[in-house]
Order: sequence, then structure tokens, then C-alpha cells
Amino acid sequence: MDLKDFTNKIFMGSIDIMKTEEWHWPNKWDKDRKLKFLTDSLNYAKENEFWEQAAIIRDVTKEIEKETWSVSGSTEE
Repeated sequence: MDLKDFTNKIFMGSIDIMKTEEWHWPNKWDKDRKLKFLTDSLNYAKENEFWEQAAIIRDVTKEIEKETWSVSGSTEE
């Protein structure tokens, strides 16, 4: 397996896990960092025609964009 195939396999597996309850964001990532990661990941998925992963990324992005901030600065869930 060449490096590109290996990278794609890891990318796809990493995105696929976002559909599960087992997956969590790193604790220190704020909303901006999450959105940057998702934007970069979506671009990579589109460039490589990983449409299933692109759909997962779009769903997670919608969830992150729905996060609202209360007056105290904590997220409302």
C-alpha cells in the first residue's frame, strides 16, 4: 500500500467514527478550531471524491454551527 492509499484509509476511518457515540472533540478545541478542521476535511473529501465522508462532515459542521453561547460564555446544549 502506498502512502496516498494509507493516508486516505486513515482519513476515511477518522471521519467515519464521527457517526458514533465513541468519538469526541479534543477538550481544548474551541468552535473556531473545530470549524477549521471540518472545512479542511471537507475540502480534502471533495478533492478525493469521498462523498460519504463529505456528508458526515457536513452533518457535524451543522451541529457545531448550531452551538450558541449564553451570557456567561458557556455553551448551551
